[in-house]
Amino acid sequence: MKRILTILAAIICLCSCEKQEQSHWLYNVWSGEYDITMTNNDTGEKEPHVGVISLEFSDDRSECVVQGGVKDHYAVTRKTYKAYLNEAEKIFVLNEGDYDSRILYWGQITSGGKCILNFYRGEELITVELVVHKLE
Repeated sequence: MKRILTILAAIICLCSCEKQEQSHWLYNVWSGEYDITMTNNDTGEKEPHVGVISLEFSDDRSECVVQGGVKDHYAVTRKTYKAYLNEAEKIFVLNEGDYDSRILYWGQITSGGKCILNFYRGEELITVELVVHKLE
C-alpha cells in the first residue's frame, strides 16, 4: 500500500511539474510568416514569396532552434542559438553563444499567445508576428 501511495505521489508531482513548465511565459514552440522578395535565377526578375520561421526553445529556455525557409519550397535552414531572457519585460534575445555579443534575433511576448520577433535578413530588418503552438 505504501508503494502505491508513493508511486501516486510521484506521478502527481511529475504532472504538476510538467504543468508548471508549460505555464512559463515563453512557450517552447512559435512560428510565423512574413513577406520576402527573391530573385528568380532563370529570369533575373524579383518575385514576391512568403518566408516562414519557427522557434523551438529548450525546456530550460537556454537554447533555441531557429528554422527558416520559404513557404512551398523544400530548402530549410536550421540553427541552434543561445537564448537570454528578461523575465520582467518578457523579452528574449538569441545569439551564437557566450562569447558572441551580437543580437541576431530579439523578441517580445505580446498578449494572446503572440510574440513580435525581429531579425535582419541581409540589410533589411524583418519584423514577424509569431503565434504559440501549445503542446497538449
